[in-house]
Amino acid sequence: MAIQTSFDTLTRAAHCTVWLVACWLLADADFQTLVAAEPADRTASVANDWPQWRGPQGRATLAASQLPDPWPTAPPKRLWQARLGSGWSSPVVADGRVYVTDRAAARERVLAFDAATGRELWNRAHDVDFDPHAVGRRHGNGPKATPLVNDGRVYAVGIAGWLDCLRAADGQVVWQVNYPAEFGAREPLSSGRATVNGTENVIVPIGKGQGAPVPLFGYTGSPALWQDFLIAPVGGRRGGTIMAFHKDTGRVAWKALDENVSYSSPVVAEIGGVPQVVVMTGPRVVGLSAADGAVLWSHPFQIQYDESISTPVVGRDTVVVTATGRPATALRIRRAGDTWQKQVAWTNEILSSYLSSMVTDGEVLYGMNDGGEFSCLRLADGKTLWTGGNHGYYASPILSGKRLLALNDRGMLALLAADPAAYKELGACRLATSETWTMPAIVGSRIYVRSADGLACFETRP
Repeated sequence: MAIQTSFDTLTRAAHCTVWLVACWLLADADFQTLVAAEPADRTASVANDWPQWRGPQGRATLAASQLPDPWPTAPPKRLWQARLGSGWSSPVVADGRVYVTDRAAARERVLAFDAATGRELWNRAHDVDFDPHAVGRRHGNGPKATPLVNDGRVYAVGIAGWLDCLRAADGQVVWQVNYPAEFGAREPLSSGRATVNGTENVIVPIGKGQGAPVPLFGYTGSPALWQDFLIAPVGGRRGGTIMAFHKDTGRVAWKALDENVSYSSPVVAEIGGVPQVVVMTGPRVVGLSAADGAVLWSHPFQIQYDESISTPVVGRDTVVVTATGRPATALRIRRAGDTWQKQVAWTNEILSSYLSSMVTDGEVLYGMNDGGEFSCLRLADGKTLWTGGNHGYYASPILSGKRLLALNDRGMLALLAADPAAYKELGACRLATSETWTMPAIVGSRIYVRSADGLACFETRP
């Protein structure tokens, strides 16, 4: 697929504000907290909680689940529903609670719900001043990246660049960092309000007539965790494109690169025996040492307006990426002593996707292209094993044993066979009547879905 003209590309860029993936934005105003009683039932806390973007380990793979087999013919029962404002962060589930972010008028919130009953436990709200470029307004100005829960804390990245650490129990602030204020290039903001700067960025207020740039559609990359480091795309002239923060204090552990961020999320994986942060920046895809941010390898992958969106997939020594107008591209990463070697192993035009992320079992790769077709590719050489279906424009599959679950932008959940031999539809059901531009969370036999209408919990077992 060829890259579109500037106008067409920007038009498609509107979709980048609906995906994956971000948490929430903090403005200068003080937080306000509403706290309810402790949840009555914590039975939803199981070993396979869904604590971050793309679930356990961030790989869209369920090591274990209680999903029924065979899949029932009756649709899942909706147990509860909660209204939300705008935003497209995925829900995350940990210790019997569901966490999600939204925006209501000029207030952006992080909310906690009892996973069993849907009762709101607390919310923490703050003022927000951010609007994307006009072509992105169809999908709202709410938070897009997904929170991360670890050791009783919730980490959230706002659309205008606040990174906050909250206590999961009650939403109290532990620490916070403002990306544009601390790492951006300051400039006067005469209007006192956020301003779209052409097709370059958005200048947001950082206090007393001063502003600083954030990405054109805001911060949307969800954070990742490695040991005691919280890793996130930051950018900024005084920071790094990718940065690691000590999860307990917010202190900067390392910073890497000096280039624009993209709209993609980092993943942490071990390649060649070394833990690495694999991430698409504005101009390229890179592997960074998780320990200190050193660049181990890189490959040019520039998309107009830095619009790389989907999350990289790592299978053994292979990294696979795709983006608008670009084929699925596999990079083979090898370690030779103290040096790293990278080569393009294969490309595949069939699996070209603007928004949807892929998943691998280490042998084959599953994903959906912009035409709504699912494909299975052999990871070793990129050979297309099958292609089929018509599933809309966005769906990032989740691998659960021998099955794939994919919630598309139309609110339909498709159940497909994770079988390299052939494309097989095992079932489908509607979980929302409004748009669903993000991945669900699956815990046990329950599915938590974020739609334009709010947050809902479904029970899949009869």
